[in-house]
Amino acid sequence: MKRLLAYGAFACIAIGCENDISAVAAFDTRKLGVEQAYNVETIVSQSAVVKGVLTSPYMERYVTHPPHTDFPKGLQVIFYDDSSRKESILTANFGRMDEGNNDIFLRDSVVFISLTSAQRLDCKDLRWDSKTSLFITDRFCRLSTLTDTIYGQGFRANQDFSWSEFVHIYGSFVPQDSILSLD
Repeated sequence: MKRLLAYGAFACIAIGCENDISAVAAFDTRKLGVEQAYNVETIVSQSAVVKGVLTSPYMERYVTHPPHTDFPKGLQVIFYDDSSRKESILTANFGRMDEGNNDIFLRDSVVFISLTSAQRLDCKDLRWDSKTSLFITDRFCRLSTLTDTIYGQGFRANQDFSWSEFVHIYGSFVPQDSILSLD
């Protein structure tokens, strides 16, 4: 009798603790090695001076190889100069930071606004190359200033947009020398 009760209890436990193997495997592949955060605000500073503030509604940090951080619901970065004045604003609907080399890849409605030079860059994707300290894209982009709008395929610029160049450019613009000679 005791043996029959033991077998019955074991059968009930075995039947009651059944897991769908595909559901367990899907959970493991989705969440293993992933850290999640909501309403993220990250302050980037150098020598106790704030250089930028990144905000995002959601972040995923993958600790597996290669380690990287994704911002699948978009992000905004406000850059500051040494006097703590807003220098530029960068927004995108998706962002990824590669932790190995600190390169950043942005895509989907990327907008970079330089408040110091009154320029706005709109593009589909943009990459920050930490080795060259340049923003780079090979795709179509538009650069707007107070007087001109320039279109191009491929673009490079430094962080504050004080220097920029297009690979293939089209559109009309007024050269800087002609603006100065209008006096």
